[in-house]
Parts: sequence; structure tokens; C-alpha cells
Amino acid sequence: MQRVLRSAAAIAVTLVLGACGTGATPSPIATTAPATAAAPASAAPTTAAPSETAAASSAAACAPAAAGAAATVKVTIKNFAFSPEPVTAKVGDVIGWTNNDSISHTATLDDGSCTTDTIAGGTTLALVFSAPGTYPYHCSIHPTQMMGKITITG
Repeated sequence: MQRVLRSAAAIAVTLVLGACGTGATPSPIATTAPATAAAPASAAPTTAAPSETAAASSAAACAPAAAGAAATVKVTIKNFAFSPEPVTAKVGDVIGWTNNDSISHTATLDDGSCTTDTIAGGTTLALVFSAPGTYPYHCSIHPTQMMGKITITG
């Protein structure tokens, strides 16, 4: 079911972006749409001020990076681990996960509100966060082995 929702979200984003007709060249960083399934009220960041929690719960906390955007915060995936851990970035920074393993991984928020697509070995996927807070995340393929935290400051 989750795979169907991700596929539907990816198709919708592709159609919307294709209709924009910006003429931009493809980005060297592949991105993916966040999951669009309704998140429970607990989808807000785990340690946010009350006003930040309200903002984060009313809209997705992260989105794909814009076409052509270079990663301003780089995370390496190697030997089934995220590095650096924890990840610290500012609102609007592009966080890029580069997979240096030969097996695929993801970067998925624990509450399920946002995820990268599968990150194949040797590739990078990037997300941008729009609300300050602390976001626990994991690899959805290896959830008990690969866990981390993303701290976004204002």
C-alpha cells in the first residue's frame, strides 16, 4: 500500500512539474516527492516550540530539492550508517544523501511524512526542510540497523 501511495505521489509530482515548463536542465541530484498520505497528528517534529509544531503539522516538513540545487549539507551512507550523525541544517538547506554502499537505502522520517526514494549505490537524493525541529529518521529498507536524527534550526 505504501509503495502504491509513493508511486501515485511521484506521478503527480512529475505531472505538475512537467506542466511548469521551466526549461531548466536536469539536476545532478535526484530527488523524490515526500509521501503524501495523511500523517497522524504526531507527525510534527519531536522537539519544536509550540508555534513551530503548529506550522509543521499543517504542512509537510520536507520536500524535494529544486532542480539544479546543490547539497549544502552532505550526508554519506557507508557501511549501513549515516554520517554525520546527527545531521544539522537550517530551514531551506538542501540535505543530500549519497549512498557509498553497493546496496540501496532510503532516508525516511520516522513518522512517515517524508522520504527519499530508494537511493541506489553511487547516487544522491536530496530534501529541503521548511520547519525547525528535530526529525528522527531511518532507512526504510534497514530500519533496525540505520537510524539517525535531523535537527533543523530557524
